[in-house]
Amino acid sequence: MTTLQPQGGDPDTNAGGIGIKYLPWQITLFLIALILPIEASFHIGPLRLTPYRVVLLFAIIPCYRRVFSGKAGQVIATDKLLIYFSLWMILALSINHGILVGLQSGGILMLESLGTYLLARTFIRTEEQFCSLVKLLILLIIGISFFTIPEAITGINLLRPHAGHISGRLGLTRAFGSFDHPILYGCFCASTISLAFFVSTKKHLTRSSHTIRSLWMTVTTFMSVSSGPIAAVTVQYILAAWEKITRSIPGRWGIFSFILVIMYIAIDLFSNRTPMKVILSYLTFSPTTAYGRLLIWEWGIYHNVVDHPLFGIGFDDWVRLSWMSPSMDNFWLVNMVQFGLPAFIFLAAGILQLLSKVGKQTFSSMTMQSIKKGWLFSLIGLIIAGCTVHFWNSLYAWFFFLLGSGVWIISPCEPKTTLLIVRPE
Repeated sequence: MTTLQPQGGDPDTNAGGIGIKYLPWQITLFLIALILPIEASFHIGPLRLTPYRVVLLFAIIPCYRRVFSGKAGQVIATDKLLIYFSLWMILALSINHGILVGLQSGGILMLESLGTYLLARTFIRTEEQFCSLVKLLILLIIGISFFTIPEAITGINLLRPHAGHISGRLGLTRAFGSFDHPILYGCFCASTISLAFFVSTKKHLTRSSHTIRSLWMTVTTFMSVSSGPIAAVTVQYILAAWEKITRSIPGRWGIFSFILVIMYIAIDLFSNRTPMKVILSYLTFSPTTAYGRLLIWEWGIYHNVVDHPLFGIGFDDWVRLSWMSPSMDNFWLVNMVQFGLPAFIFLAAGILQLLSKVGKQTFSSMTMQSIKKGWLFSLIGLIIAGCTVHFWNSLYAWFFFLLGSGVWIISPCEPKTTLLIVRPE
């Protein structure tokens, strides 16, 4: 186990680690609003405003000005690509449903995607702020877990008593918590596992403490009993294990990518099923679920995206077999089907550009190395979950917030104090 010794700064702060007081109040308010139940929303005309949307309404223009004036660090390609993504959504909806729907529904989607990205991009700019963010996230999920663990066992949802139930699995009720669906709750918790494992702000937080925190996040995720969140968990543990066992090997992530390609080819050659069917069988709870996900992908691509490649079909019902559910359990496919391939390309290019830039950063500080890995692995886990579930409402906003919260890693500002980060071995 290796540590960084604190140098300078406030002795009291160094003694106890970083606190939530370093987190800008705008971020604290947004995260608290994000986990409030849907019953806290209200309507203004045709628009439904949730608490976190209200926060974003006041924040989006000041944050936009700050980012594109260079006051929140250098403007990067991802910033521009997410603007193109948001504008294309509005354009696609306007073409499919008229300008009024384009501005109303497209505007809300822009608020939840670009708005949350810019909020995190603006106010998460230092080690102190990012570590404070992680601390608040862990505290919020621990607090929610005191409701969702009993909910999964008893079937009683104290946070949303009128939410109803979805058929349980493995002897557990699928916990909603304060979210709209167990999948959303599970993915939110799953996206914090690597952050909990790699990022610390306490002076004496040991390796076992890191493990306990990440295991707690894992247990809370499992209370959703959903395949998408569990896939995100699995991916993060695989990445963390590979990082540990190959730490001294140069080019290890290139080797990892090569192994994945070889495995895909081997499955294609030696299995009587396609690689996609094999992969989905491991990412879902049952062969039936895996088959359903595959059908969604095939019909979504070949009977919807191919027929409407530029502007998609908007909110119209998608073409599918008569007995298939209207829900489309794939975040990336939904964007292609509803808004067309350009929207997906803008979004995917923006994400990949940021992942690449952050991944290429090297730091002598173990603090920054740990933060980088925690953010990368958490985001990758959520990206994988998006292949089997759709993100909407609070989880949709959270995905873009998590994306924006990592931009500062490209050019970190000097923190007011030097943090002590214990790196799990």
